Amino acid sequence: MLWGKMDGDRIRVGVIGAGVMGYHHARVYARQKNVELIGICDVHAGRAAGLARRHGVAAFTNLKDLLALKPRAVSIATPTLTHREVAMACAAQGTDILLEKPIAASLDDAQAILGACSRNGVKLMVGFVERFNPVIESIRKAIEGDSVISIDITRVGPLPPRVSDVGVIIDLATHDIDLILHLTGKDVKRVHALCAKTFRELEDSAMLSFEMENGVMAHVTVNWVTPFKTRKIQIATPEKFLEGDLLNGTLYSYSTYESDNSYVMSRIPVSGGEPLEAEIRAFLDYVRNGGESPVWGDDACRVLEVACACLESAEAMEKI
Repeated sequence: MLWGKMDGDRIRVGVIGAGVMGYHHARVYARQKNVELIGICDVHAGRAAGLARRHGVAAFTNLKDLLALKPRAVSIATPTLTHREVAMACAAQGTDILLEKPIAASLDDAQAILGACSRNGVKLMVGFVERFNPVIESIRKAIEGDSVISIDITRVGPLPPRVSDVGVIIDLATHDIDLILHLTGKDVKRVHALCAKTFRELEDSAMLSFEMENGVMAHVTVNWVTPFKTRKIQIATPEKFLEGDLLNGTLYSYSTYESDNSYVMSRIPVSGGEPLEAEIRAFLDYVRNGGESPVWGDDACRVLEVACACLESAEAMEKI
């Protein structure tokens, strides 16, 4: 199906899910050139209508009605447990998909989504937005050619009202598992996880330790019990120590250590730009021009597999 090549290569897109992430996907699509936002779908009629009204488009509570408009591509920003049903319905129509992370709540669901996209020739990209954070791009350049010793990521904040179907590991830590795999280019060899359930039945705090296949040590702290948001990453190499703030867009390097405990601190330039907009533009380019997916479904499955191993480790109280 070549809907994206019609009307001067103007891509007609829909957004499925009118919560926080759906709101931002619609906002970004609405300001892209050669893109027409044609509809918003959410099972909550009021939420769908409110977001649709903001952009002057149609609102739907039934996915079939949105798909009847034949969008060339959609963003899926629905609860994780619904990803399989929604993505497979879109894939069956041949609609290209930007699917918010995590790809699914289980590996079986993830494989079903990949299979449906493959059978129907659908372009699938999974929305690991931190890959498009300018701080991460600057880190990749800064450590190029270095031997990474360790990676430490802290991602904490209050419980978002949008999340009720999965715990903090599947919803939040998957960002950082993806970053670790992305920055090292290696798979996880062993995991050790500790979790706590403070305010909810599913885990809302976790400390995750990873041994990578190349010997890199990595650690992730995530929780939904901190009253303010923190998104920080630290990377140690023999040559330097990097400290990045993913929220504020800053990156510092510490190096040239001396016997008197002095060192050199420098601020590494970080380009501007909104990570979500960079992600959506990469998706739209993929829809138009093909090539490799900016974030493969296979990558998303690897992340989910590691996250599931973390849950198993926490349950068994041992390394896996």
